[in-house]
Amino acid sequence: MKIVVSVENAGVIDEVVEYNPTFIEIRLDRMEGDLLEQVRTIREKTAIPLIATLRSREEGGRFVGDADLWVRIIGPIARYVDFVDVEARYRDHAPFIKGEGVQILASLHTSEMPTLPELGKIEGMLRSYGDIPKIVVKPRTRDDLFDLITFTHRAQKPICTSIMGAEFRYARAILPLFGSEFTFCHAGTPTAEGQYHIREMRQIANLLK
Repeated sequence: MKIVVSVENAGVIDEVVEYNPTFIEIRLDRMEGDLLEQVRTIREKTAIPLIATLRSREEGGRFVGDADLWVRIIGPIARYVDFVDVEARYRDHAPFIKGEGVQILASLHTSEMPTLPELGKIEGMLRSYGDIPKIVVKPRTRDDLFDLITFTHRAQKPICTSIMGAEFRYARAILPLFGSEFTFCHAGTPTAEGQYHIREMRQIANLLK
């Protein structure tokens, strides 16, 4: 299980590194101050692969700028990270990001529950510009969750799937068993509702082996 720890404060990086996650996601949209300097600081403190995420308000984050502002912020940061999360709304800038030598986590977050055919179309769209599609949805019922698990199991790999909200938070631990590339956790301050602490996720993963 590849565990990603999401952080919103460069000051906690020493503690996060002690947990030795597979990846560290830097939630730029939840940070204040000089973002580039904070990313540099994190990079200097660890060789753990980094994901830079500037999540839009429309998809559950705090960034409210347009695509041009997004790339002006992300552009200088890209050279210090290993992945950049690129929402579909910013995909026109994907070639530039790729040109910086980093991989793209092509993401879509929705508070809806797409059907299986719709999930397939979303995957194809994200794969058209990114290296790994990340699809985050909001199941309303167990049948919805079964559909998400089925889609994850059958989808081309690599792929990352997850859920929004706390109602089906256990899906965060189950989906990797069916092929989801990553599971996102926290190390003290959740950056999304329903996230597990990395200690909890590791305990669950060990029990499910």
